[in-house]
Formats: sequence, structure tokens, C-alpha cells
Amino acid sequence: MPAQTGYRAPSVGRALKILELVAQSRDGIGISELSRHLEISKGTVFGLCKQLEAGGALSRDPSSKRYGLGPLVATLARRGFAQASLRDAAGPEMTRLCSRLDESVFLGVMGRGEVMVVEARQPPEQIRISAGPGTRLPLLAGAVGKVFLAGQPPAVVDKILAQGLPRHTPNSVVDLDQYRRELEQVREQGYAVEQDEYLNGIWGVAVLVGSAGGLASALYVVGFTSSLTPGHLDEVVRETMESARSIRQNLR
Repeated sequence: MPAQTGYRAPSVGRALKILELVAQSRDGIGISELSRHLEISKGTVFGLCKQLEAGGALSRDPSSKRYGLGPLVATLARRGFAQASLRDAAGPEMTRLCSRLDESVFLGVMGRGEVMVVEARQPPEQIRISAGPGTRLPLLAGAVGKVFLAGQPPAVVDKILAQGLPRHTPNSVVDLDQYRRELEQVREQGYAVEQDEYLNGIWGVAVLVGSAGGLASALYVVGFTSSLTPGHLDEVVRETMESARSIRQNLR
């Protein structure tokens, strides 16, 4: 039996090669030239280019009919640089915060309907909440979602809340009026707190860091409710807000 080499998607590979060839061209590149380089039919190349153009990865000059890179490529590049800058600015402060509080610390960015973790710190040799970079959470999930929405324009908030509030646990806030009141409180105090709202047995504190390269970011500390000692939550709020201020300074 031949060795398994894994699943391959030829169209994806061809699309990536098209982007590479377009990026290498100085004055754009046409269907015929792409077809020769890829050794596939013009019809196949045309179909792939149309899909890439529709997604914003390619742009087509109406006069020359040649393709150049589209706005999506620049947007992704900016976001990549922004995430790298965020990690560099936040990393040392996250390490300090994790050591100071002995809790898991995360840096997340807001995407379309979700929050993505871009950096994380967990106390060594202890059972703590774990989620590595790339982990995605629903935007309407506990404290971190509240700090992001509290920083958004009213029209954006209305559009997101029009979809309704999910009930993750019995403690989840599903009443729209109550949720809006909590968002207003978050705006006033500068942080959000949750307990058993997204996951049973878990508390969290989130503070908005700011925006870098168009990416809204937030610092988020989580722990187990069973180990929540008196006064610890207040300490977490103070320390997290201070760390967020330091990260903002590092980003300037």
C-alpha cells in the first residue's frame, strides 16, 4: 500500500501560486502568462483569478486586463504586523501579571463575531485555564466580549445584539436591556467582570488595551471560581488595568 501523504487541494495550491506570481510581477500579469507558468488551461486560471478578485486578493486593470495584488493582501499584512507589535508590547507585561496574580493571562483581538487569542501566559506546573494563540471565542462570551462591545459605536453594537444573546450557562446575561446597562457600566469603570457566565466554574476580568493597526485588543485574566479568595477579584482588576496602561504606553 502506498504511503499516505495527506490531503491535497490542488485549487488552493494553484491560487497561492497565482498570488506569488502576481506579487513578483512589476506591471501585473495576464491570464495567458499565468496559464503558461502554471501549465493549466486559461479557463481554470480565469476561474481562480475571478474568485481571488471577488475576495479582494487580486485586482484587475480594466484597460490592460492584467492582475495585481488586491486590498485584502495589504489588510492581512497590516494585521499581521499589528499582531506582532501587540505581542511584543504586551509579552513582558503579561509575564509579570501572570507571575503577580498566579492566574492565566490572555491577549485577544476582536474579529468578525469572535475574539482570537494572540498571546497567552499560564502559571507553570499548576492546573490553570489554558488556551493557546489562535484559540477563538464567541464575541458574546463573558467579560472579554463586553469590553470589546463597550468600545464600539452604537450602530455596531445594535447590529451585533440584534442577533440575540446566547445562553452559555444559567448565569449568562440574555436580557438585552440588562446587557446594555452592563456595557454602560463597563464604559464608566474601564473593565468588565464575569463569573460563571461563559463557562461554569470560571471567572474573568477583561480590560480594553486599545487599537493597533485597526485591531482592537484586550487583556483578559481568568481563573477557577472554586479558588476565588476574598479580595482577589479586586486585586486582579487593579493589576490588569495597570498592565493595560503599560501596554498602551509600549505601543506608542
